[in-house]
Amino acid sequence: MKDEVWKIVNEIKKEVIEFRRHFHMYPELGFEEVKTSEFVIEKLEELGIEVTKNVAKVGVIGLIKGTGGEGKTIGIRADMDALPMQEENEVPYKSKHDGKMHACGHDAHTAILLGVAKILVKMKDKIKGNVKLIFQPAEEGLGGAKPMVQEGTLKNPDVSAVIALHMADEVNVGYIEVKDGSFTASADKIWFDIEGKGGHAAAPHETVDPIIVGSHLVTAFQTVSSRNTDPVDPVVLTIGTFNAGTVYNVIPRTAHLTGTIRALKQEVREATYESAKRIAEGVAKAFGAKITPNIKRGYSPGYNSPELNVLIKQATSALVGEDKVLLAENPTMGAEDFYEFSDNNRIPVAMFWLGIRNEEKGIIHPGHNPKYDIDEDAIPLGCAILSLTALQYLTS
Repeated sequence: MKDEVWKIVNEIKKEVIEFRRHFHMYPELGFEEVKTSEFVIEKLEELGIEVTKNVAKVGVIGLIKGTGGEGKTIGIRADMDALPMQEENEVPYKSKHDGKMHACGHDAHTAILLGVAKILVKMKDKIKGNVKLIFQPAEEGLGGAKPMVQEGTLKNPDVSAVIALHMADEVNVGYIEVKDGSFTASADKIWFDIEGKGGHAAAPHETVDPIIVGSHLVTAFQTVSSRNTDPVDPVVLTIGTFNAGTVYNVIPRTAHLTGTIRALKQEVREATYESAKRIAEGVAKAFGAKITPNIKRGYSPGYNSPELNVLIKQATSALVGEDKVLLAENPTMGAEDFYEFSDNNRIPVAMFWLGIRNEEKGIIHPGHNPKYDIDEDAIPLGCAILSLTALQYLTS
C-alpha cells in the first residue's frame, strides 16, 4: 500500500502545500474559524465525503466509508486555530489578518488532513471500516476537543482509535519523533487573591502587607516540587503574574497572583493543587491575611498508546526508512487537548512529532514565535504517514 500512498501524495502535494499557504494567509482564532471551516467543508464535499458541520461551533467531521468490507473506525484529528500574534516573516503567504498568525503549525495540520482525505478517498477499496476526519477548533487554550467529544464526534459510527501529528520545530524535516506512554502534561490555571490591610508606606506596622504575603507564598511554592512530590514525578508550579498596588508610597490592601500547574500524572496534578492550597492557608495564617485559592481545570495529561505507536513507526519505516523514526526520551510539560479524544482513556490515541526544522532554509524558530515557519517538505510526509497508519490499523 505504501507505493500507492506515495503515488497519490506526489500527485497532490503541490495542492496541499497551497492549502497550507491559504490557511496561513487567513488565520482565525479559536472558535472563530468560520472561513477555515468553510474551506475545509468545500474541499471535503468536492471529494464526495459525508460532512458534519458546526460541531463545537465551527468544527467539521468528514466520514470516509470504506468499500473494502466491514471493520473499525479510526479518527484522524487536526486543529485549525491560529494565535493572537503579529507575523514578522516576509514570505508570499504572510498573514493578511493583522494581529493573527499561524505560529504553531495548525495551518499545516489542517492542510495535511485535507491531503489525507484526498489519499484515502482514492483508496476506499483498501479501507475495511471507516475513517473520521476530525477538524477541531480552538486548541490554543480554549479546549475545542472536549465539546467535540461531548457533541458526539466519537459516535455514529463509534471510533475505536484516534491519531494525530504535530509540527516539531526541534526535529529535522524528514524525521518523526514518537514516545510511548506519557507525552504531554496537564495544564491548569491557578490564581490566589490575597487580602491584607492597606495603609501608608511610612506606617507598615499598621498594615498587613499583601506584597510581603505574596512574596512568601511564591517562595513557599518552590517546596511543592522539591519536597512535596516524588522526585521521579515531573511537576511544575509556576507563578507568572504578581500584581499589587498603584501608588509608590501606599501599601495596598490586595494582591493577585496567577500561575499554572503542569503534571504528567493525574494524581500528581491533584496533589500539587492541594499542596498549594495548604501552603496558602499556612502563609495567610502566619501573616494575618486572607488568601483565596482558585483553579480552572485545563487539559489532562496525554498518554500515547504503544500499540498505535507501533503502527506509526511501521508506516514511517515503510515510507522513508527506519532511520527516520526517532524515539523521544522525555515527555513535554507542554499541554495538548488532543487527548480529550481518548474519552477519559477509554479509546487508544497517539500523537507524534513531525519534523519541520531546516537550518539551511532558516526554519529555526520555535512555536509561538512571530518568525515561526515550517519547511513545507514535511507536508507530503505527514499526509503519507497518517494515511498509511490508518490503512494499517483498519487491516490489522
